Amino acid sequence: MDLDWSPLSELIASHDRFLLTTHVRPDGDALGSEVGLAGLLEQRGKHVRVVNSSPTPPRYDFLAPRARFFERFAEVRADNLADRQAMVILDLSSWSQLGDMVEFVRGFAGPKLVIDHHVSEDDLGAVILKDVTAEATGTLVLRACRALGAAVSPVMATALMTAIAMDTGWFRHSNVSPSTMRDAAELAEHGAPIHGVYRLLFERNTPGRMKLVGRALSGLTLAIDGRVAHASVTRDDLIKAGAIPSDTEDLIDLLAGISGVEVAMLLIEQPKGGVKVSLRSRSELDVAELAGRFGGGGHRAAAGAQMPDPLSDSRERVLRALRPMMGVAVTP
Repeated sequence: MDLDWSPLSELIASHDRFLLTTHVRPDGDALGSEVGLAGLLEQRGKHVRVVNSSPTPPRYDFLAPRARFFERFAEVRADNLADRQAMVILDLSSWSQLGDMVEFVRGFAGPKLVIDHHVSEDDLGAVILKDVTAEATGTLVLRACRALGAAVSPVMATALMTAIAMDTGWFRHSNVSPSTMRDAAELAEHGAPIHGVYRLLFERNTPGRMKLVGRALSGLTLAIDGRVAHASVTRDDLIKAGAIPSDTEDLIDLLAGISGVEVAMLLIEQPKGGVKVSLRSRSELDVAELAGRFGGGGHRAAAGAQMPDPLSDSRERVLRALRPMMGVAVTP
Protein backbone atom coordinates (compact mmCIF):
# COMPACT_ATOMS: atom_id res chain seq x y z
CA MET A 1 0.00 0.00 0.00
CA ASP A 2 1.45 3.34 -1.05
CA LEU A 3 0.81 6.24 1.34
CA ASP A 4 0.59 9.87 0.30
CA TRP A 5 3.45 11.45 2.23
CA SER A 6 2.55 15.01 1.25
CA PRO A 7 1.06 15.81 4.71
CA LEU A 8 4.43 15.01 6.29
CA SER A 9 6.28 16.96 3.60
CA GLU A 10 4.02 19.98 4.15
CA LEU A 11 4.43 19.75 7.93
CA ILE A 12 8.21 19.75 7.54
CA ALA A 13 8.11 22.69 5.14
CA SER A 14 5.98 24.84 7.44
CA HIS A 15 7.47 24.13 10.90
CA ASP A 16 10.91 24.13 12.49
CA ARG A 17 10.58 22.71 16.02
CA PHE A 18 9.22 19.18 16.28
CA LEU A 19 8.19 16.91 19.14
CA LEU A 20 8.19 13.14 18.60
CA THR A 21 6.55 10.64 20.93
CA THR A 22 5.36 7.04 21.05
CA HIS A 23 3.46 4.58 23.22
CA VAL A 24 4.03 3.52 26.82
CA ARG A 25 6.58 0.74 27.34
CA PRO A 26 8.27 1.54 24.02
CA ASP A 27 9.65 -1.37 22.02
CA GLY A 28 12.16 -1.60 19.21
CA ASP A 29 9.71 -0.46 16.55
CA ALA A 30 8.60 2.57 18.54
CA LEU A 31 12.09 3.75 19.47
CA GLY A 32 13.69 2.84 16.16
CA SER A 33 11.00 4.74 14.29
CA GLU A 34 11.61 7.82 16.45
CA VAL A 35 15.34 7.73 15.71
CA GLY A 36 14.71 7.23 11.99
CA LEU A 37 12.23 10.09 11.72
CA ALA A 38 14.36 12.39 13.87
CA GLY A 39 17.22 11.80 11.44
CA LEU A 40 15.02 12.73 8.50
CA LEU A 41 13.86 15.93 10.22
CA GLU A 42 17.33 16.97 11.31
CA GLN A 43 18.60 16.58 7.76
CA ARG A 44 16.06 19.26 6.87
CA GLY A 45 17.47 21.57 9.52
CA LYS A 46 14.68 21.00 12.04
CA HIS A 47 15.07 21.00 15.81
CA VAL A 48 13.73 17.75 17.25
CA ARG A 49 12.95 16.59 20.77
CA VAL A 50 11.90 13.01 21.51
CA VAL A 51 9.81 12.77 24.68
CA ASN A 52 8.12 9.55 25.80
CA SER A 53 5.86 8.60 28.67
CA SER A 54 8.00 5.61 29.68
CA PRO A 55 11.74 5.26 30.16
CA THR A 56 13.82 3.66 27.42
CA PRO A 57 14.53 -0.01 28.24
CA PRO A 58 18.27 -0.75 28.62
CA ARG A 59 17.94 -3.24 25.77
CA TYR A 60 17.57 -0.32 23.35
CA ASP A 61 20.17 2.04 24.77
CA PHE A 62 22.33 1.60 21.65
CA LEU A 63 19.70 3.31 19.50
CA ALA A 64 20.18 6.78 20.99
CA PRO A 65 22.34 8.79 18.56
CA ARG A 66 23.50 11.07 21.37
CA ALA A 67 23.22 11.50 25.13
CA ARG A 68 19.79 12.43 26.50
CA PHE A 69 18.20 11.87 23.08
CA PHE A 70 15.22 10.05 24.62
CA GLU A 71 13.58 12.23 27.27
CA ARG A 72 10.98 11.12 29.79
CA PHE A 73 7.86 13.24 30.09
CA ALA A 74 7.79 12.98 33.89
CA GLU A 75 11.20 14.66 33.98
CA VAL A 76 10.31 17.43 31.53
CA ARG A 77 8.10 20.30 32.59
CA ALA A 78 5.27 20.74 30.10
CA ASP A 79 6.02 24.44 29.76
CA ASN A 80 9.52 23.49 28.61
CA LEU A 81 7.86 22.01 25.55
CA ALA A 82 5.86 25.15 24.79
CA ASP A 83 8.15 26.04 21.88
CA ARG A 84 7.30 22.84 19.98
CA GLN A 85 5.39 23.78 16.84
CA ALA A 86 4.36 20.33 15.57
CA MET A 87 4.03 16.83 16.97
CA VAL A 88 4.49 13.45 15.29
CA ILE A 89 3.13 10.41 17.12
CA LEU A 90 4.68 7.11 16.10
CA ASP A 91 3.52 3.49 16.37
CA LEU A 92 0.18 4.14 18.07
CA SER A 93 -3.30 5.45 17.35
CA SER A 94 -5.04 5.23 20.72
CA TRP A 95 -5.30 7.48 23.75
CA SER A 96 -4.76 4.57 26.15
CA GLN A 97 -1.22 4.05 24.84
CA LEU A 98 -0.03 7.59 25.59
CA GLY A 99 0.31 7.08 29.33
CA ASP A 100 0.87 10.27 31.31
CA MET A 101 1.21 12.29 28.11
CA VAL A 102 -2.51 12.04 27.33
CA GLU A 103 -3.53 15.46 28.56
CA PHE A 104 -0.48 17.13 27.06
CA VAL A 105 -1.26 15.62 23.66
CA ARG A 106 -4.95 16.60 23.96
CA GLY A 107 -4.00 20.19 24.68
CA PHE A 108 -1.17 20.50 22.18
CA ALA A 109 -1.84 23.66 20.16
CA GLY A 110 0.09 22.79 17.01
CA PRO A 111 -0.66 20.27 14.27
CA LYS A 112 -0.33 16.58 15.05
CA LEU A 113 0.50 13.77 12.65
CA VAL A 114 0.37 10.02 13.33
CA ILE A 115 2.48 7.38 11.56
CA ASP A 116 1.28 3.91 12.50
CA HIS A 117 0.52 0.38 11.35
CA HIS A 118 -1.91 -0.82 14.04
CA VAL A 119 -5.55 -1.61 13.28
CA SER A 120 -7.04 0.06 16.35
CA GLU A 121 -7.58 3.81 16.03
CA ASP A 122 -8.93 6.68 18.16
CA ASP A 123 -9.53 10.24 17.10
CA LEU A 124 -6.31 11.87 18.27
CA GLY A 125 -7.08 15.11 16.47
CA ALA A 126 -4.28 14.36 14.05
CA VAL A 127 -3.62 13.65 10.41
CA ILE A 128 -3.14 9.89 10.29
CA LEU A 129 -0.75 8.16 7.92
CA LYS A 130 -1.44 4.47 8.43
CA ASP A 131 -0.84 1.21 6.62
CA VAL A 132 -2.06 -1.80 8.59
CA THR A 133 -0.38 -4.14 6.10
CA ALA A 134 3.08 -2.78 6.98
CA GLU A 135 5.05 -5.10 9.24
CA ALA A 136 6.37 -2.20 11.33
CA THR A 137 6.11 1.54 11.74
CA GLY A 138 9.82 1.54 10.95
CA THR A 139 8.89 0.26 7.49
CA LEU A 140 6.72 3.34 7.01
CA VAL A 141 9.47 5.68 8.19
CA LEU A 142 11.81 4.07 5.66
CA ARG A 143 9.21 4.66 2.95
CA ALA A 144 8.90 8.28 4.08
CA CYS A 145 12.67 8.68 3.71
CA ARG A 146 12.46 7.37 0.17
CA ALA A 147 9.45 9.52 -0.73
CA LEU A 148 11.02 12.70 0.66
CA GLY A 149 14.47 11.99 -0.71
CA ALA A 150 16.21 11.73 2.66
CA ALA A 151 19.59 10.04 2.97
CA VAL A 152 19.52 7.12 5.41
CA SER A 153 22.54 7.42 7.69
CA PRO A 154 24.08 4.39 9.44
CA VAL A 155 22.42 5.53 12.71
CA MET A 156 19.03 5.75 11.03
CA ALA A 157 19.59 2.44 9.26
CA THR A 158 20.45 0.67 12.51
CA ALA A 159 17.34 2.10 14.18
CA LEU A 160 15.02 1.13 11.35
CA MET A 161 16.58 -2.34 11.11
CA THR A 162 15.83 -2.74 14.81
CA ALA A 163 12.25 -1.55 14.29
CA ILE A 164 11.55 -4.02 11.50
CA ALA A 165 13.48 -6.91 13.07
CA MET A 166 11.65 -6.64 16.40
CA ASP A 167 8.17 -6.39 14.91
CA THR A 168 8.82 -9.44 12.74
CA GLY A 169 10.38 -11.55 15.50
CA TRP A 170 13.75 -11.29 13.77
CA PHE A 171 12.11 -12.06 10.42
CA ARG A 172 10.26 -15.15 11.72
CA HIS A 173 6.63 -14.04 11.86
CA SER A 174 3.95 -14.39 9.21
CA ASN A 175 4.09 -10.66 8.45
CA VAL A 176 7.46 -11.14 6.70
CA SER A 177 7.33 -10.78 2.93
CA PRO A 178 9.89 -10.46 0.13
CA SER A 179 9.68 -6.68 0.50
CA THR A 180 10.64 -7.04 4.17
CA MET A 181 13.86 -8.70 3.18
CA ARG A 182 14.53 -6.11 0.50
CA ASP A 183 14.08 -3.37 3.09
CA ALA A 184 16.50 -5.15 5.42
CA ALA A 185 19.04 -5.48 2.60
CA GLU A 186 18.71 -1.77 1.81
CA LEU A 187 19.26 -0.86 5.47
CA ALA A 188 22.30 -3.12 5.61
CA GLU A 189 23.67 -1.31 2.58
CA HIS A 190 23.13 1.97 4.44
CA GLY A 191 25.26 0.74 7.33
CA ALA A 192 23.06 -1.31 9.66
CA PRO A 193 25.31 -4.12 10.99
CA ILE A 194 22.95 -7.11 11.03
CA HIS A 195 25.10 -9.30 13.29
CA GLY A 196 25.78 -6.35 15.59
CA VAL A 197 22.10 -5.47 15.92
CA TYR A 198 21.24 -9.09 16.73
CA ARG A 199 23.93 -9.25 19.40
CA LEU A 200 22.78 -6.02 21.02
CA LEU A 201 19.14 -7.12 21.03
CA PHE A 202 19.37 -10.78 21.96
CA GLU A 203 22.75 -11.46 23.54
CA ARG A 204 22.79 -8.97 26.41
CA ASN A 205 20.37 -10.72 28.76
CA THR A 206 20.80 -9.91 32.44
CA PRO A 207 20.68 -12.53 35.19
CA GLY A 208 17.48 -10.85 36.35
CA ARG A 209 15.78 -11.39 33.00
CA MET A 210 16.82 -15.04 32.84
CA LYS A 211 15.57 -15.66 36.39
CA LEU A 212 12.30 -13.95 35.49
CA VAL A 213 11.87 -16.19 32.45
CA GLY A 214 12.30 -19.21 34.71
CA ARG A 215 9.75 -17.94 37.23
CA ALA A 216 7.19 -17.17 34.52
CA LEU A 217 7.61 -20.49 32.73
CA SER A 218 7.33 -22.42 36.00
CA GLY A 219 3.71 -21.27 36.08
CA LEU A 220 2.98 -22.16 32.46
CA THR A 221 -0.51 -23.58 32.01
CA LEU A 222 -2.17 -25.14 28.98
CA ALA A 223 -5.91 -24.70 28.46
CA ILE A 224 -8.60 -25.59 25.93
CA ASP A 225 -7.10 -28.97 25.07
CA GLY A 226 -3.59 -27.59 24.82
CA ARG A 227 -4.53 -24.97 22.24
CA VAL A 228 -3.95 -22.05 24.64
CA ALA A 229 -0.83 -21.41 26.71
CA HIS A 230 -0.84 -18.81 29.45
CA ALA A 231 1.54 -17.61 32.12
CA SER A 232 1.86 -14.61 34.39
CA VAL A 233 4.42 -12.26 35.88
CA THR A 234 3.61 -10.73 39.25
CA ARG A 235 5.17 -7.71 40.89
CA ASP A 236 6.71 -10.14 43.38
CA ASP A 237 8.29 -12.11 40.50
CA LEU A 238 10.06 -8.98 39.29
CA ILE A 239 11.38 -8.18 42.74
CA LYS A 240 12.60 -11.70 43.54
CA ALA A 241 14.22 -12.14 40.13
CA GLY A 242 15.92 -8.75 40.31
CA ALA A 243 14.30 -7.88 36.98
CA ILE A 244 12.71 -4.78 35.49
CA PRO A 245 9.36 -4.52 33.63
CA SER A 246 10.99 -4.37 30.19
CA ASP A 247 12.54 -7.80 30.88
CA THR A 248 9.12 -9.28 30.08
CA GLU A 249 9.48 -8.34 26.40
CA ASP A 250 9.53 -11.39 24.06
CA LEU A 251 8.57 -13.73 26.90
CA ILE A 252 5.23 -14.43 25.27
CA ASP A 253 7.00 -15.77 22.19
CA LEU A 254 8.22 -18.70 24.29
CA LEU A 255 4.60 -19.56 25.08
CA ALA A 256 3.55 -19.21 21.46
CA GLY A 257 6.34 -21.54 20.39
CA ILE A 258 4.89 -24.57 22.19
CA SER A 259 3.76 -27.34 19.85
CA GLY A 260 0.00 -27.34 19.35
CA VAL A 261 -0.55 -23.91 20.87
CA GLU A 262 -2.77 -21.62 18.79
CA VAL A 263 -3.06 -18.70 21.21
CA ALA A 264 -0.58 -17.51 23.86
CA MET A 265 -1.42 -15.15 26.71
CA LEU A 266 0.94 -13.44 29.13
CA LEU A 267 -0.46 -11.45 32.06
CA ILE A 268 1.79 -8.91 33.78
CA GLU A 269 0.81 -7.18 37.02
CA GLN A 270 1.33 -3.45 36.78
CA PRO A 271 3.02 -1.28 39.44
CA LYS A 272 -0.06 0.92 39.90
CA GLY A 273 -2.56 -1.93 39.79
CA GLY A 274 -4.31 -3.80 37.02
CA VAL A 275 -2.84 -6.16 34.48
CA LYS A 276 -1.27 -5.87 31.06
CA VAL A 277 -2.45 -8.73 28.84
CA SER A 278 -0.34 -9.67 25.82
CA LEU A 279 -1.77 -12.01 23.18
CA ARG A 280 -0.27 -13.92 20.26
CA SER A 281 -2.07 -15.99 17.64
CA ARG A 282 -0.51 -18.85 15.71
CA SER A 283 -3.78 -19.63 13.91
CA GLU A 284 -6.45 -17.74 12.03
CA LEU A 285 -7.92 -16.45 15.28
CA ASP A 286 -7.81 -12.64 15.46
CA VAL A 287 -6.40 -11.63 18.85
CA ALA A 288 -6.87 -7.94 17.99
CA GLU A 289 -10.61 -8.60 18.07
CA LEU A 290 -10.20 -10.35 21.41
CA ALA A 291 -8.13 -7.50 22.86
CA GLY A 292 -10.68 -5.00 21.55
CA ARG A 293 -13.30 -6.47 23.87
CA PHE A 294 -11.20 -5.25 26.78
CA GLY A 295 -10.34 -1.82 25.39
CA GLY A 296 -7.10 -2.90 23.73
CA GLY A 297 -6.03 -3.57 20.18
CA GLY A 298 -3.16 -4.44 17.90
CA HIS A 299 -2.81 -6.84 14.99
CA ARG A 300 -4.51 -10.10 14.09
CA ALA A 301 -1.50 -12.09 15.27
CA ALA A 302 -0.29 -9.83 18.12
CA ALA A 303 -2.37 -7.65 20.40
CA GLY A 304 -2.83 -6.57 23.98
CA ALA A 305 -4.95 -4.75 26.51
CA GLN A 306 -4.82 -3.09 29.92
CA MET A 307 -7.32 -4.55 32.41
CA PRO A 308 -8.19 -3.05 35.79
CA ASP A 309 -9.02 -6.37 37.47
CA PRO A 310 -6.68 -8.52 39.57
CA LEU A 311 -4.55 -11.05 37.72
CA SER A 312 -6.71 -14.14 38.32
CA ASP A 313 -9.93 -12.33 37.38
CA SER A 314 -8.35 -10.89 34.23
CA ARG A 315 -7.14 -14.32 33.17
CA GLU A 316 -10.58 -15.86 33.57
CA ARG A 317 -12.29 -13.02 31.72
CA VAL A 318 -9.99 -13.39 28.72
CA LEU A 319 -10.27 -17.19 28.68
CA ARG A 320 -14.04 -16.96 28.90
CA ALA A 321 -14.11 -14.60 25.90
CA LEU A 322 -11.63 -16.79 24.04
CA ARG A 323 -13.49 -20.10 24.32
CA PRO A 324 -16.36 -19.35 21.90
CA MET A 325 -13.88 -17.80 19.48
CA MET A 326 -12.17 -21.20 19.44
CA GLY A 327 -15.43 -23.12 19.01
CA VAL A 328 -15.70 -24.18 22.65
CA ALA A 329 -19.04 -23.96 24.43
CA VAL A 330 -19.18 -21.67 27.45
CA THR A 331 -21.15 -22.91 30.43
CA PRO A 332 -23.48 -20.39 32.07
